[in-house]
Amino acid sequence: MTTTRPGLRGFPGAVLVVRFCTELALLAGLAVAGARMGGSVLLDILAAVLWPALAAVIWGLVIAPRAKRRAPEPTRFILELALFAVAALGLIASGLPVAGIVLGVAGIATAVAVRVWAKDG
Repeated sequence: MTTTRPGLRGFPGAVLVVRFCTELALLAGLAVAGARMGGSVLLDILAAVLWPALAAVIWGLVIAPRAKRRAPEPTRFILELALFAVAALGLIASGLPVAGIVLGVAGIATAVAVRVWAKDG
């Protein structure tokens, strides 16, 4: 059995590459925000590991193109926005407002761009 997958060509492909980069930035932002919670070292380490892990599980279960139980639109879009908003607010609250704003804007803009130009399934 062969499957056809859309190639990463042209502008839609570039949008999907940017989406992947913003997904990685989302996980990194959550790790940084968790590490800067300001509690004990143990809590900071746990948050730095668990926050991105939780986001990755949510993404993999209901947002990712190959998710077995992929949520329908607009639920998937709302979940994606919520994850980027939480990461952005976490960075802002941890003393990194510019990084939080950049991550939030880039993530949300990319989520919109994927739905407009790169239809990922």
